[in-house]
Amino acid sequence: MALAHDTNIIADLARSKSRDQFAVPISLGVVSPLVAVFDLTWIVLLGVVAGTVYDLLFLGGGGGPERHLGPAIAVATLYSTFAHAAQLYRAQNLLRIRWQIGRSALIWLMVFVFLAALVFLLKIGAAFSRGGMLLFLAGGLLLTAAMRLGVARACALVISSGALKPNRVVLVGLPQELAANDALSSLKEYGYAVVGVFTLPVSQDGIASEDALKACMREVIRLVRETEVDEVIVAVPWSLSNVIFAVESELRVLPIPVSLVPDTIIGRVLDRPLYELGPTTAVQLQRAPLSAAQRNLKQAMDKLLAAVSLVLLAPFFAVIALAIRLESHGPAMFLQARVGFNGRPFRIYKFRTMSTMDDGPVIVQATRNDKRITQLGRLLRKLSIDEVPQLLNVLRGDMSLVGPRPHALAHDNEYDRLIATYAVRHKMKPGITGWAQVNGFRGETPEIGMMKQRVESDLWYIEYWSLWLDIRILLVTVVRVLKSRDAY
Repeated sequence: MALAHDTNIIADLARSKSRDQFAVPISLGVVSPLVAVFDLTWIVLLGVVAGTVYDLLFLGGGGGPERHLGPAIAVATLYSTFAHAAQLYRAQNLLRIRWQIGRSALIWLMVFVFLAALVFLLKIGAAFSRGGMLLFLAGGLLLTAAMRLGVARACALVISSGALKPNRVVLVGLPQELAANDALSSLKEYGYAVVGVFTLPVSQDGIASEDALKACMREVIRLVRETEVDEVIVAVPWSLSNVIFAVESELRVLPIPVSLVPDTIIGRVLDRPLYELGPTTAVQLQRAPLSAAQRNLKQAMDKLLAAVSLVLLAPFFAVIALAIRLESHGPAMFLQARVGFNGRPFRIYKFRTMSTMDDGPVIVQATRNDKRITQLGRLLRKLSIDEVPQLLNVLRGDMSLVGPRPHALAHDNEYDRLIATYAVRHKMKPGITGWAQVNGFRGETPEIGMMKQRVESDLWYIEYWSLWLDIRILLVTVVRVLKSRDAY
């Protein structure tokens, strides 16, 4: 029961003092509505200026600035509504520069998409200047990012200068939690001043003396009543429920908030997104690699390009198939079992390039100068033409144009035992080409390290997928993969 000064981090927190006597008696939370009003103002001004400039440049100055005031107010109102819903003006979020810029740009685009849909449904397009609105959209996209950067830096500067009265807090907890919690050590950066730190009399096995605990709480209550404290923050492992409830019971007499921060273990869990699950709230420990909208967008591009390509390449398919049948005995098309999305097996289509058609528990990878490869097959493999029939798999929904390359079942089972993250590749549909292939990780993998590099590339693709990344991979495939010396 005493003010804690026994660790360096706790001592640093305890040395945080209140602002000087000239500090304005408001907290950072009061800045939030000011920022919201500021956004409304510059958006309206930008809308009027963008419309007026467009009129002057392309319409000879027809009309006046007042005709653009209504659309500008509509955009500003929608932006403010969406921004409040997205917690853009929450005090703690004002200092998150990258988060602010990304979130505000997304909100800005959503506003214009929503407004365009509204204009279409209500048939009020005549009230809006399309050119002026496009200029408004482009200018606002740049300006909103600049404003978010300016607001974040201004708030940080105001806090560091002591111009605002900080939220004065008292920390109560176990020494190890107070020292290890990164959020507590950075409170000053977010406009908080720690005026006292109390360590709880709890032993290593989590047992607390009732009398000692009550004495410690009396010290906390005395400090709160003698000074202007805004909040008490409790840092106790959530597994020690008896200690938490005892602290809560003792501090119930105080007329200020008492908050329990996540411990070092729970904190890592609560960093994940929260969502409503029926009558409760759940933590999303793992998200799907693609949202429903992203899956539909990727699938639409896949099927459209696959269908068009199959129509255009049909004569080419017929010539290749005939050449294969004339060169060697056997079918022109080779089907082999592969593992696809979510670990589900499927049959992959390929032009036959070998004299054998292995599809059993043991499959030997093709090697350079492999005697099983036919003369025509060697050319088809070198140019990756043998993979083109997989457009049929894309059209069937088994595969995507871009994704982790599927391996034979025998290889899949082998590498699943050797590489811990191997099965994660199945979180997305396999592709005809992929990020690993355009980075040179294709062909034979005689060493386990080579397969690990391929898997790491596939996992990077899954983590950072975007439609533009798919388009980029498709374009690079033509240049890089078809020239690769690793295909044989």
